[in-house]
Amino acid sequence: MDSRVKEMYLHLGIGMDDVRFIGICGMSGMGKTTLARVVFQKFNHLFRARSFLENVSLVSKIKGLVVLQENILSDMKLKDDQEKWDVLKGIDVIRNRLRYTKVLIVLDDVDEKEQLERLAGNSNWFGPGSRIIVTTKDEHLLTRHGVQIIYRNKGLHQKEALQLFSQEAFCNPGQCEDPQDLLDLCNDYVSYADGHPLTLKVLGSSLLGKRKDVWKSSLDRLQKKMFLDIACFFNGEDKHRVVDLLEGTSDCFPAVDIDTLVDKSLLTISGRKLWMHSLLQRMGWEIVRCEYPQQPGERSRLWRHDEILEVLRENSGTYRVQGIMLSTSSPHQEEVLNPEAFSNMKKLRLIKICDVNFPRGLNSLSNGLRLMEWHEYPLGSIPESFQPSNLVELIMHRSSFLQLPMAFLNLNKLKVMDFSGSENLLMTPDFSGCSSLQRLIFEGCTRLYEVHPSIAALNQLILLNLKDCKCLRGLPHEINLESLNILILSGCSRFDKFPEIGQNMKHLLELYLDGTAIEELPLSIQHLSSLTLLNLKGCKRLLIFPSVICFLPALKILTLSGCKGQPPTPVLFSIGAPLTLSLPSLFSGLTSLVALDLSDCNLLDGALPDDLSGLSSLESLNLKRNNFTYLPQSISQLAKLKFLYLDNCSRLQLLPNLPSTTQFVMARECTSLQNYSNQVVVSTSGGGEFTVMNCLSLAGREEDILSEVSLLDTHFQPLWMEVSLSLSLSLSLIYIYIYINKHNKTFISF
Repeated sequence: MDSRVKEMYLHLGIGMDDVRFIGICGMSGMGKTTLARVVFQKFNHLFRARSFLENVSLVSKIKGLVVLQENILSDMKLKDDQEKWDVLKGIDVIRNRLRYTKVLIVLDDVDEKEQLERLAGNSNWFGPGSRIIVTTKDEHLLTRHGVQIIYRNKGLHQKEALQLFSQEAFCNPGQCEDPQDLLDLCNDYVSYADGHPLTLKVLGSSLLGKRKDVWKSSLDRLQKKMFLDIACFFNGEDKHRVVDLLEGTSDCFPAVDIDTLVDKSLLTISGRKLWMHSLLQRMGWEIVRCEYPQQPGERSRLWRHDEILEVLRENSGTYRVQGIMLSTSSPHQEEVLNPEAFSNMKKLRLIKICDVNFPRGLNSLSNGLRLMEWHEYPLGSIPESFQPSNLVELIMHRSSFLQLPMAFLNLNKLKVMDFSGSENLLMTPDFSGCSSLQRLIFEGCTRLYEVHPSIAALNQLILLNLKDCKCLRGLPHEINLESLNILILSGCSRFDKFPEIGQNMKHLLELYLDGTAIEELPLSIQHLSSLTLLNLKGCKRLLIFPSVICFLPALKILTLSGCKGQPPTPVLFSIGAPLTLSLPSLFSGLTSLVALDLSDCNLLDGALPDDLSGLSSLESLNLKRNNFTYLPQSISQLAKLKFLYLDNCSRLQLLPNLPSTTQFVMARECTSLQNYSNQVVVSTSGGGEFTVMNCLSLAGREEDILSEVSLLDTHFQPLWMEVSLSLSLSLSLIYIYIYINKHNKTFISF
């Protein structure tokens, strides 16, 4: 370690006044954090202020970047405990308080660009002489951030590695064979570990006291296991998911093995996905097939449809079978199987299967399962002996359960629970024994009427999806899930009361309430300080929209399409008929809003405020199917407006001057609009131009139709994807359909 600390000292350039970012990169377990901590402890006294942020990746996903921003300033005693801010404000606070201070900051285990940008944006944030050390597995992340000094932590040299391995493998020499007799095997293990300290320790300790033949067989299994798992099951899958599923199994070090396979060009990673060349994948398939060419039930992995069904029909699976992956895209029909189909597969760790029936029940499943993905599970219960305490993912789409079995209630390793489409399920289970859950999905469980209160204790939950649970009426009185990023209640047509929101809900990014029966939102919605998307489309009973919504600093997309509730008393804005919509406070506060959808809200003249200038970031404004005759002149002050949608505003008579940024105005069926004929180019207030499309019918002249389709293709951007893209694409298809039918053309299948 001394030599590495000396090298890092040279990189630090102590005494020089420039601001330096220094990266330490290498695979997991290589001692990056240890090296950074030694450097921090040895040199932090040379800086006026200092902070060591450990596990940045994990903390940011569970608690959010705001917590890390606060920790930096708290470590430096530059933050009042009463201060609260959102992540954007946090950037300004760090920059303003540290720009004249010589600081030493360590950001340990960074894995996303946003983490660097929000915690240590650039050298202008810090005072002369500052040093920011970043440890990461991703060297490209460092180079993209402009980090020019990168220390590549390549692990231990051969001599050091052999010494560490031997300490673990022979710390009790009397219990094993002569170490000298195992020297060649020791070198093989050290070569496999490639200087990786953690791997050397784990491997060494696992071989303590074992015979030479055990050493040989264990070495053969290493790495080959990961290569074959990816070839047979995980090609194209997310790397983090694969690591989660395989970590903790015997003789498997997934993070290390994946990095080793990448180093040996047997695997590539693109966009966090694992990709293996088709020739290498076929080689992996052939290796497995050759294990027992004539006996599929003796092989370690099964992925071919016909072989899987043969093994299950004949009950020929053995203890050698580790994984079964039956693709749902394979041609198949429902198979009727024997209750003992899985009884001999005691080491089964991965199963993905569908469309199999057990009319006489199912007697056994492996307790070693880490992935259980079973679509169309036909039974209302599971085998009594099944205790799947190692499950990481439980995915049972369209199951037949009325309620979940007791064996699913105490799964402390479980990260994903997905029972989508299980239409018989009446209530969720008690989640008290599933504290590691990150993704909870009950989409399309149409009879589900109750969510167990224990959901409030799932502090690692990132996604909660209850879409189209049409019988669900509510959630626990208060939700305070500190890690939750996405909450989906779309289509829960009986859901009429949104719960109170706790102060820990600072990391919710997207909230989908479209198609619910809610009448109001709680004032505590102000706690959602990181919310970027709020979808209230089709909330026809929405009566009260709290004014505090306008102080959500991060909100970028707000959808109120089809909200026509009848307000009992005057409120911030009212939706209904007669309708007077007054939104000065709302508009003035939503400075981050990029897309606003107020379509089909029965808006009359005066509903929109005269002053819209507060919407300084707005790029897309959707006002389709409303009843005003004019628009506020202040639209010209929307300095970033690109898209304006006015279809079916049949009473609209005049358009105001629009800003020079405007690229596209859609105004079909605006039959009262004066001075604009179909598809005219109009000048903006700043001298630019945009196109007005004022079609009087969908089936107009064929050249107009084709021109409209062309304009959609040219001008439409994905900005409004959440709220308008599907509608616009549908209209485009209608135009094409009309044109083709008029000329007796035939659709091309695609």
